Amino acid sequence: MSYDINILGIKTSGKHGIYEIEKSSDQKFLVDVKITIDNFQGDEIYDTINYENVVDDVIGIVKTESFNLIETLSKKITQEIYKKYNSESNVKIFEIIVTVHKPDTILKEKTNNLSVTYSEKFK
Repeated sequence: MSYDINILGIKTSGKHGIYEIEKSSDQKFLVDVKITIDNFQGDEIYDTINYENVVDDVIGIVKTESFNLIETLSKKITQEIYKKYNSESNVKIFEIIVTVHKPDTILKEKTNNLSVTYSEKFK
């Protein structure tokens, strides 16, 4: 048995992209995070993963790191969540899925949103 923690539409900004304007100006990003954890016991925040801390961590990564590709950004977010919360929390993480949405791209005349989803399973 497992639980899926879904945190959808984390609002943040950052400088990610291959073009100079993307590297020099903040752009809007939305991030969805799904964390599959084991069946834990209890009803206290320390029995699970603190959603507020995950949100703050994701915002921090998007704002302070800079990548050419949102593929790389989504993988970085996944790895950092696993590294921090699999060891700090009282739960086991089985899978993390991160989707990074970039709604304001240079293709905004042709698309409403570009996104990349990265998933990783853990043993």
